[in-house]
Amino acid sequence: MCKRLIFETMKKILSLLSLLLVMAACSTDKSFDDVILATNEGAARLSVAQQSEVIADQSVVVKIYQIVDGEENLVRRYTSMADVPATINFLAGEYVAKVVVGDKRVATFDGKYYAGEQNFTIEAGIVTSVAVDCKLVSTVVAVNYDATVSEKLDAGFATTVAVSDSYDQNAVNTGDVHSLKYTESKEGYFILPEEQTSLVWHFEGNHPEEGAIVKEAVIENVKAAAKYTITLKYSADAPGGLVIEATVDETLEEKDDTLIFSPDPTLLGVGFDVSEEQMSTAESLTYKVSSLATIETFTITADGVEYNLLEDTITGVTVEKVDDMNYNITVADDFFTLVAGGKNAITFFVEDVDGGKLEKDVVYNVQGVLPLTTADYDLWFGNVTFKALVFNTSASSVKIAYSTDGSTWTEVDAVAGADGTYTATGTNFAADKNYTYKLVIDAVDTGKSLTHITAKGVQLPNGDFETWSDSKTLGGLWSSGNNSFTTLMKQSTDAHSGTYAANLVAMSAVGKFAAGNLFTGSFELSMATMSGKVTFGKDFSYTARPSSVTFWMKNNQGNITHGSKVSGTDPYSAMVLITDGTTYTVDTTDESTFLTKDNLKDKPGMIAYGFLSDTDSNSDWVQKTVELTYVDNWQSMTPKKISVSFSTSAYGDYFCGSTDSWMYVDDIVLNY
Repeated sequence: MCKRLIFETMKKILSLLSLLLVMAACSTDKSFDDVILATNEGAARLSVAQQSEVIADQSVVVKIYQIVDGEENLVRRYTSMADVPATINFLAGEYVAKVVVGDKRVATFDGKYYAGEQNFTIEAGIVTSVAVDCKLVSTVVAVNYDATVSEKLDAGFATTVAVSDSYDQNAVNTGDVHSLKYTESKEGYFILPEEQTSLVWHFEGNHPEEGAIVKEAVIENVKAAAKYTITLKYSADAPGGLVIEATVDETLEEKDDTLIFSPDPTLLGVGFDVSEEQMSTAESLTYKVSSLATIETFTITADGVEYNLLEDTITGVTVEKVDDMNYNITVADDFFTLVAGGKNAITFFVEDVDGGKLEKDVVYNVQGVLPLTTADYDLWFGNVTFKALVFNTSASSVKIAYSTDGSTWTEVDAVAGADGTYTATGTNFAADKNYTYKLVIDAVDTGKSLTHITAKGVQLPNGDFETWSDSKTLGGLWSSGNNSFTTLMKQSTDAHSGTYAANLVAMSAVGKFAAGNLFTGSFELSMATMSGKVTFGKDFSYTARPSSVTFWMKNNQGNITHGSKVSGTDPYSAMVLITDGTTYTVDTTDESTFLTKDNLKDKPGMIAYGFLSDTDSNSDWVQKTVELTYVDNWQSMTPKKISVSFSTSAYGDYFCGSTDSWMYVDDIVLNY
């Protein structure tokens, strides 16, 4: 079955004429009860598709010739689309249908010229369908004056384009060569004689100081149905003088500005060019979608969401079904509450029952907040920069609001930049959060609210103690005050989660008390003095700023049996340090090196610290939290190292504690 054929005009041609729809010569139709045929007569079926009004100065001519012995004899002529009947009777024989649109002139500003023809055969008693492709014949030459030309040159500048290999002013004046004179940016149309393949263009202007400026060049191998754009721009860059910069774009436009037959569905804008960027806040735009067969799939996709135009009710979109093959789609501002701010493509997809397909992007600049990227925020400092496009030039208040729960919002003022872009800076932007953020104009939520999940902050390697070098050594980030006389930290299968935990045990050996301990750093034992040096701090790459550290423990705190620093129940301790790269070495023979809760804030290079100490014993796993305190000038320092330490005996550096004290530690987590 032959499709109903639709002639598509691109860009402004749509409003140029009523298209002739001549049915394709791909089938015959013997059912013609409404057609009366004489002996030896057949008929041609001609249909008319009214697309828009015919412009008064645009001529459309349809001629049908009978071919006898190679000669063409005119048998039908129509100059009005309304005069073309549904079927036309002919004697059996060979014919050719010819269609022309516009006047065939060598050079004109009045309009383009299209032509097409199709041979067909009439059989007695048969109604035959015929198709004619009507294609662009003219060569389009556009002259584009940059704003700098009118700004810098005197009035009266002009560009002459002539059908010639070289420029001859006298020949132009006398009309011996065909030419067009461009005094403003516009298009002209040429049909070159068969022997001519070149166009020459000649610019003349006057600069108030430098005098006359002349520029010309030849465009060779000029092709029909192609577009050439001459762009002229004033420049003062040339040494010792002023010049006109000229560029010629010779891009062939196979569809643009061409009247074509298209077997696939078409998407056209009513009063606008679908290839140009649109604004979401502009007036509603209407699209015409046409196919040659019944449309079975019709969707639009925006912001990753597909909408079915044949079935769904979509905010801001009106679907008008003209018939099974033609739809009008109107997109209003409300639709863009579904689309993120910024430049977005709305993808139209159409498929008909005969397999014809169309997929076309229409680009919109959408008013609203723009999607965040990781480059827009710093999770260490907690700063975030929001961006939005705002086209409402009368707005008195533009803000960005953001929230982690959708009920409590933080609003920050947005500052106008170039091209309608606004920016706003937020604070306390944290890791591992699901943020919702939106544009607020004059206290009204505007555009689509967006969401963004920030990355989780980095965790300490092996904070779950699942990896051991051996049953006594974690290795890597972690260390302990182990020595050949005693084991103060060892692997345990009594874990809070997973398989393993760290077991810290206080002991007395060789007359010295030693607390069970675990820390990120290194340990050095002096056999001569039976003392130790602990260096706190290991390299750590921060992706966000932690607020606390939690861990799981179970423990026993005995009564102090060794040392005299304190008495009573032996307290455990947990300490966290963030530094600019500074490490701290504790020498058990030098109390001035000891780290205490009171002196941490005064240590050089300290960015944040936390200290937890208590005497409670826990036979079951409990979670503990070490809150971090940031020093006053932390914003000016770069974090490079971390220390996390645990001790069964807070006064172990003084060799004071209880041999009954022990602690299990597992699942250390940095909280952001």
